[in-house]
Amino acid sequence: MQPSVNLKINFMSCFLERKEVFDEVLLLGEEEVRDPVSVFERFFSDYRLHECRYILWAMVETCLTTDNTEFGNPEERADLLLRYKDLERLLEAGTLLVKQKKKPSGQEK
Repeated sequence: MQPSVNLKINFMSCFLERKEVFDEVLLLGEEEVRDPVSVFERFFSDYRLHECRYILWAMVETCLTTDNTEFGNPEERADLLLRYKDLERLLEAGTLLVKQKKKPSGQEK
């Protein structure tokens, strides 16, 4: 086994060893669990989509351009970029949900 793989396993071990805990909702309050769209509303009232894209890309760029063994091989970097795209799509969907919820019923774009 390669040393970077060992580091990755050690780094993520708490999430892998305690799946039953980390598969649960941990950070949302009771009201947010009942109304998860409110979390999107609050988030997108604090952050604009262009800011989210910037923050997300800054995190990816930092991971890819620093000496970080977690992203040492091309497959790990490709996986990170795929996750970036998935999160960006999630942000876009969240933005649309919040905008749609704010529109009066029956009103289209």
